[in-house]
Amino acid sequence: MAAIRPSLARLAGAALLLSATAGPLAAQAPAYPPDRITLIVAFAPGGFVDSFARIIGQKLNEKWGKAVTVENKAGAGGNTGAAQVAGAKPDGLTLLVTSTAIAINETLYKKRDYSLDQLVPVSISVSSPETIATHPSKPGTLKEYLAWAKGNDINFATAGVGSGSHLAAEYFLKVIAKTPATHIPFRGGALSVQAALGNQVDMVASSFGIIPQVQEGKLKGLAVASQSRVAAMPDVPTYTEAGFPFVAESWVAVLAPAKTPPAIVEALNAAIGEMLADPANRSKLLGMGYQIQNRSVPETSAYLKDEVSKWGEMVRTVGATVE
Repeated sequence: MAAIRPSLARLAGAALLLSATAGPLAAQAPAYPPDRITLIVAFAPGGFVDSFARIIGQKLNEKWGKAVTVENKAGAGGNTGAAQVAGAKPDGLTLLVTSTAIAINETLYKKRDYSLDQLVPVSISVSSPETIATHPSKPGTLKEYLAWAKGNDINFATAGVGSGSHLAAEYFLKVIAKTPATHIPFRGGALSVQAALGNQVDMVASSFGIIPQVQEGKLKGLAVASQSRVAAMPDVPTYTEAGFPFVAESWVAVLAPAKTPPAIVEALNAAIGEMLADPANRSKLLGMGYQIQNRSVPETSAYLKDEVSKWGEMVRTVGATVE
């Protein structure tokens, strides 16, 4: 037993030394973020994703006192921006802000310059349901419209092939309502909405971008593909209320390069959650047409996995593909 005592003494001394130095060493660890944060928005300025990115940027700047820059890297349905962030340094200073496209593109595109495994989900906390709307001169309720459509060769406009609005509308019409319609893709959501405003198309499928026109009565919302009605369009029923259970929402996701330290991912998720919990921020976002579902990091990862599967099924069913 006497031989053991010196060893115990040495261990105790080492422990005291470590405890004495741990505080100073921990204090020297750099706080996050040490420098400016760059938000890479995978789409053009002014849309659903870009608007939320700029709100995030402002709030993170206020919280941490570090500059937050928003850079729009549109192209290839969101793949250009995603590829840039996938290859960035995993330090939490370069983040991707994108949409449902990140889930859709897993099945839609045969080739991409990145893999979803190269990104880690940080937050998916706001969404806007896919909505179909018509010119006010068209028949009223969704069921009345579909009854009219079956006797006519109808079409519907969207912002492009493979968008969430395109896939959700075509899946609903073809599979659920069994009312085939010709898809007319436009180069941007504004152009598709303009075509509906001019009564040049029978229907327009959109999400966030259609809300002002419905609010003003320039377009008539037939249904929103969400669990409950949207605060910004309270008079537009859900598909389920109209007799067609169907949920398909476009959301905004924040992702970081894979291997970003979990503590940084958690800090970012918490900061976004704090922003969404603020009553003034919530009121502003709901009024703009966003829906809020604050999720933890594990919940975000699980949700993204489910969305990849759900949208993948829709892509395969409607036969959409991009080389």
